Amino acid sequence: MNKSKKLTSIAVLSTLTLTSAYVLNRSIFYLACRNDRLYSPNGHIYNWRFGDIFYTKQGEGSPLLLIHDCSHLSSDKEFCTITETLAKHHTVYTLDLPGCGRSEKPKMTYTNFLYVQFLNDFVKNVIGSKTNVIASGHSSSFAIMACQMEPELYRNLMLINPPSIQRLNKMPTKRHKFLKYFLELPIIGTMIYNINSSIPAIKKQFSTQYFFNPKKVKAKYIGLCHEASHRSGSASKYVYASIRSHFTNLNITHGLKSINNSIYVVMGAQEPHAQETINGYMELNPAIESSVVMNTKHLPHLEQPGSILTICDIFF
Repeated sequence: MNKSKKLTSIAVLSTLTLTSAYVLNRSIFYLACRNDRLYSPNGHIYNWRFGDIFYTKQGEGSPLLLIHDCSHLSSDKEFCTITETLAKHHTVYTLDLPGCGRSEKPKMTYTNFLYVQFLNDFVKNVIGSKTNVIASGHSSSFAIMACQMEPELYRNLMLINPPSIQRLNKMPTKRHKFLKYFLELPIIGTMIYNINSSIPAIKKQFSTQYFFNPKKVKAKYIGLCHEASHRSGSASKYVYASIRSHFTNLNITHGLKSINNSIYVVMGAQEPHAQETINGYMELNPAIESSVVMNTKHLPHLEQPGSILTICDIFF
């Protein structure tokens, strides 16, 4: 076989491989969303300047905003076990953050400042009055900085398993920027994203990181996360790339020191470095209250919802 035929064969093989990968990616996105598990009968759309944002509103009483963890797997369904009970005494707002779940997923870099601006706009334009907040995981940093920027919009903040101060201080390096570029590639990056958002990968994350007791992980939770991570097709990978590359991180030291709002930190007892994280927050703001929920990891509001509701009754 001469050189010309070899090059032709390589070109044909490469084209077939890329075409197959493209078709496979499209099929994965379609199949993940065909059952519409994320449907909510009381859903609304907030037309924000960076895309349409899905949110729900239910109940009566003082406003309470629930903000899910900032993850490509997340949606407002993260709070599905506590929303109905909270709505008996509060006007409860849940939402899908920009780039997540049913909200629009523009192909851009997602930063901490973007989410801070979004939260303040949402409270002003949708809720319209001073609100209490429950923020989960990485989104705790958004709530803190939003409150620091416009304290008149917020009352009390409950932070469930917030990241450590040290973790939030990690900024993007050249290596992280290259990783982000690679993950955003049209076919290869999408394939990597689909592998990391597959049902086996989500099951592993729940059993090793999210839940202390894997037996409590319901198939429903896996399905909800799988669909949330595949809504809007390949655009879903952009928030994942930004999070993996530390673009959603921010040094919150000044914000945490300066805000006067009541803050309650809730940690899963088996969350790695739980007590060290609490100590780090309290060193910056000694007025912070805290508690630990036994036999839970990253999502105590799913694993032990009764314990979280008891804390909510006391704090709000």
